[in-house]
Amino acid sequence: MEPVFERLEERDILSLKCERSLLIGIQDEGDSAIEAENHLNELMSLVETMGIPPVETMMVKLRKTSPRTLVGKGKLAEISVLVQEARADLVIFDYDLSPSQQRNLERDMNIAVIDREEVILDIFAERASTREAVLQIALARMQYSLPRLTRAWTHLSRQRGGAKGTRGKGETQLETDHRMVLTKIASLKKELVQVRKNRETQRKKRRSLPVPTLSIVGYTNAGKSSILNMMTGADVLTVDKLFATLDPTSRRVHLPGGRQVVITDTVGFIRKLPHNLIEAFKSTLEEAVMADAIIHVIDISSPEWREHRKVTEEVLNELGAGDKPVLIVFNKTDKLDDPDELHHFLNNEDHTVVMLSAKTGFGKEKLEMGIQEVLEAELPVKTLLIPPDKWDIVAYIRRNSVVMNEEYEDEGIRLEAILSAKDQKMLSEYIKD
Repeated sequence: MEPVFERLEERDILSLKCERSLLIGIQDEGDSAIEAENHLNELMSLVETMGIPPVETMMVKLRKTSPRTLVGKGKLAEISVLVQEARADLVIFDYDLSPSQQRNLERDMNIAVIDREEVILDIFAERASTREAVLQIALARMQYSLPRLTRAWTHLSRQRGGAKGTRGKGETQLETDHRMVLTKIASLKKELVQVRKNRETQRKKRRSLPVPTLSIVGYTNAGKSSILNMMTGADVLTVDKLFATLDPTSRRVHLPGGRQVVITDTVGFIRKLPHNLIEAFKSTLEEAVMADAIIHVIDISSPEWREHRKVTEEVLNELGAGDKPVLIVFNKTDKLDDPDELHHFLNNEDHTVVMLSAKTGFGKEKLEMGIQEVLEAELPVKTLLIPPDKWDIVAYIRRNSVVMNEEYEDEGIRLEAILSAKDQKMLSEYIKD
């Protein structure tokens, strides 16, 4: 029997074994019918990205959760009939299933059953390319699979211990594999620590340069990578799929006014993003936390763009980046019949807003001007004169700001640095312009 952790790390195992999926949407008491339908449509896009075409869908109104199978007996019977009629070989629930619910559903319907989280994990496993992303996904999949090992090993009996089995029953195969997975999780965490140290070193090198940094964030498939390619001529993968790119890509951009910035593309956000993945990708998402400002990209052609914006802002707040200067970019205007119809909305915006089509290049100049305005308003270059005996202040500025220029004079150290509003207030007595 091959080690369980090797089986768990296989890519596309579901798409290799399954060809026809049945999707089960869940409308609980907190969701409207429209919201539940939108969530189901998003699951459909996820499943298509995973490579298992959905052949049928079904919406279930969930008034009371069954601890055994999530849905009641009557609804479970309906799903079983639909499985047979659609000749599906995989059932996917748009809901987080507990290990026992997943196991009971598979046993009752005699078919493979997964939930939204496993779909996302499978997509991430295929898309990851850098060493860090591969390790992060492997860790998330291990943590997800650990409580579900009984599903894979219920047919195995106990091993006998001692000579000729005279010492009674030893540990079960399940216990052996449980221990193996725990060992693998510990090994992955240890390796990730070293990888993250290397990433932090790269960040420090970037911040030592006199160039502010911006992160492109947004809902998955909003066009973040396309914008990076448009501005820099980079060749980051861009396809009309959810989570097309996972690994952060940084490029230097020269703005028309002569200012330079480093822009980083980050992994897209999504509703119901599994908590394990938020933790697993924390070092990747930290690009948004460490950036001087954020470019929030929204697919304006999506009827759910308001919800997508809300999800992104909630994740940014969770990461501690909710107070960063933000440039709102409404992308994919080429898909609108009349982009001008949004002008009334733009007039009510609190943030700097840009209308853009990364596909056609429309709005590129306004995007560059918007970045410039955000940097000048929120992160202006200030000249400071620090007395010679205030080395702690100089060290603070070097550590927390982007230093453009540094000169030693008789009166002290003259610095040109990009300061946040907080630092401007704190260092006001040293600012000379």
